[in-house]
Amino acid sequence: MNTSHSTGPVTVGIDGSETALDAVRFAVQEARGRGTSLRLVHVIDRHAMAETVYGAPDIDGDYARAALNRAADVAAATDPAVAMETAVLQGRPESVMSTEAGSASLLVLGTTTGSAVAAWVLGSMVGAVVEASPHPVAIVRHFDAQGHGPVVAALGDSEVSATDVVVNQAFREASIRGTSVLAVHTQAVSSILASALSGPGDGLHPESAMDVRLEPFGADYPDIRVASVYAEADSGSELVAVSETAQLMVVGHERDRVPGRTLTAVLRHAHCPVLVVPHA
Repeated sequence: MNTSHSTGPVTVGIDGSETALDAVRFAVQEARGRGTSLRLVHVIDRHAMAETVYGAPDIDGDYARAALNRAADVAAATDPAVAMETAVLQGRPESVMSTEAGSASLLVLGTTTGSAVAAWVLGSMVGAVVEASPHPVAIVRHFDAQGHGPVVAALGDSEVSATDVVVNQAFREASIRGTSVLAVHTQAVSSILASALSGPGDGLHPESAMDVRLEPFGADYPDIRVASVYAEADSGSELVAVSETAQLMVVGHERDRVPGRTLTAVLRHAHCPVLVVPHA
């Protein structure tokens, strides 16, 4: 049941913030588990740069190099065996990181929503990258390297599929971490009420339908324990609550469509890293 994955590096956007350093620690874990290298990238927005004066200090360049050096030190301290490269690139951050995502096995972005400005950045740069990326994107607000919780697979109302990318990714991430999978089947209130009033249309109880969706992946990952629950999807609050004890949350996103309210709430408020997997 394994699906193919890019063999590119795990790429991290570095902006000099403390959150970016948490993103580096998370990315090192991912690179080690995937057997690949780490790429640290700082983007200088050329549209925000003043005209360069000959002989003037390179303030943007100096800041970029200092931020990357600090991030590289954190990566080396986390695991010196993971190969690493750094790069200073110019352009609009969302465009540059979207391009980087195309050649990365995973793109990692650290973000904070502690202010209105940070929330706007999340909705623009991060949202644009998630929309454009053909590969998974991890959004890191908090990362606990000592966490022992499960990997949460946030599953919506889509039909059971043997090529379920969210379930497959969740099992793969749980295998990397040596932990369990908690499948959270999110349903809109209207769907829950309709099911309660009419009963399951396919003859399966909800729990059975969930088991059917998860069962095909057990053969590839026989040592991973799996549990499943149902939750209301409309506000995303239940997923945010579940994230408090999780190592990672895996959510699906259909590219070329605006992320829904639930996904937006999870990206803004989750207490663990969130891995957004594009659907085919």
